[in-house]
Amino acid sequence: MDFPDPEPPQTRRATVWAAAALVALGVYAAVLGHYVGAVAGSSDTSGYLNHARLLSWHYIHIPARTIPGLPMEGAATPLYIPLGFKPAWNGDGLVPTYPVGLPLFILAAKYVAGWHNAGDVVIVLHALAGLCATFVLGRMLGLSRAWAASGAAIIALSPLYLFMSMQAMSDVPSLVWTCLAMIAALKSRERPAWALAAGVAVAVDVLLRPTNILTFVPLAFALGASPRRWVLLGLGGLPGAAFYLAHSMRAYGHYLTTGYGDTTFAFSSGYVPGTLLHYVRWLPLLFTPVVALSAGLPWKGGTPRDRWMLAIWILTFAAFYSTYTFTHQTWWYLRFLLPAAPALVVGGLLVSRDLLSRAPRWADPGRSVGAATVALALGVSVLGLGERSLHPFIVGNEELRYGRLADWMQKNMPHDSVCLAMQATGALVYYTQFSFLRWDALHPDNLPQVEAALRSSGRPLYAVLFPFEVIDAKALDTYVPGHWTEVGKVDNVTVWRRDPGPAKN
Repeated sequence: MDFPDPEPPQTRRATVWAAAALVALGVYAAVLGHYVGAVAGSSDTSGYLNHARLLSWHYIHIPARTIPGLPMEGAATPLYIPLGFKPAWNGDGLVPTYPVGLPLFILAAKYVAGWHNAGDVVIVLHALAGLCATFVLGRMLGLSRAWAASGAAIIALSPLYLFMSMQAMSDVPSLVWTCLAMIAALKSRERPAWALAAGVAVAVDVLLRPTNILTFVPLAFALGASPRRWVLLGLGGLPGAAFYLAHSMRAYGHYLTTGYGDTTFAFSSGYVPGTLLHYVRWLPLLFTPVVALSAGLPWKGGTPRDRWMLAIWILTFAAFYSTYTFTHQTWWYLRFLLPAAPALVVGGLLVSRDLLSRAPRWADPGRSVGAATVALALGVSVLGLGERSLHPFIVGNEELRYGRLADWMQKNMPHDSVCLAMQATGALVYYTQFSFLRWDALHPDNLPQVEAALRSSGRPLYAVLFPFEVIDAKALDTYVPGHWTEVGKVDNVTVWRRDPGPAKN
């Protein structure tokens, strides 16, 4: 009787690895799905969702929601401008500020998941893709399955990665498409046709965030000097580049202008020392101390070409954003470095592997289960400390309160109400039809004109204020004094009504 050959041990191990990876990704997706709130909320998130909604209507410009008797022309600049928008270059209403890449993904997901879930689907899928891309990058550069899986786990458990995977922001998608571009460029060394895919990935990356054009610097090291590969790269990126130019011209009046306008004032070499200290302080906590070992890439970590590619990848993004006004201000502004996070982690692991290759077997996580267990425990402890102190899981619920606030307003306020607001203005555009006034645009010179227009139109005035707007900015007392009565509260956001009579003492 003939018996089938037993399954080779290598095949069985690969099957076990694949099954374990699928289970881990499933659990991770479930956790993200529980906590995610990729909806129209704060400035960035409402900006992306509003942009997606406009694209679905085939619009780029929208009219401002003005009050009769108080036209936008001649009014204080931000009076009618919600967060995430700016005045159109040709005077035709308002245009979105934020790049078009993420809105395009949300628009595509809308046809599958509906507007209610589109943002969640896009962000969760990109968060999962970022882990897979990090694993593939590590394997391509010579890491074993265990080492590469460790790199994916470091990214997955990073408080910064989790924080940015809970909201509708372009940072995690930027990581994904930067890493995919680099993977495709590396694959093009074997099959030049992969350079076409690299071009597509870079085009998507730049649509997500124009400064992701920085990816071209390490990409050049990965692609090499082959004219054929560079031609294929250009062909792959051509459709995305054409769309970018056409959208910029229509929205901002120039092919190379972004919604951010001139941002040169936001960059200065004076920020560099403080930002470098910020990197030293926070990156080991956000991605474990293994990232510090990536400083050894010029000397260890695989082939010289790969080492320098990773080093240039890291340095390009770290150097550029070291001059940016926001990067050094708080830990979550290190989100700008997320496109380089796979290089930081994989580079650090490559150096670790080489340093431990001559150590006793029991001390090498790549050869000893005990050492791997200790290393995993230490990594989880570091990342867990960050998660306990930084609370990355709460941001999704904080974004969801904007929708809850809009629901309350539509049920409890007259539909012709005018809302005094600032932080909530982008969400008001997305969820409601209420007109609003930016309280931060009001001052003694224009307040009488605003009050006259309100009296003439007979429309009630409400205020929708977040805690910092009440406590720190004192929006009501300082900008629009009067007889204000608190009429509602959604989470920690208060709603006020202005009644006739003198201001309360």
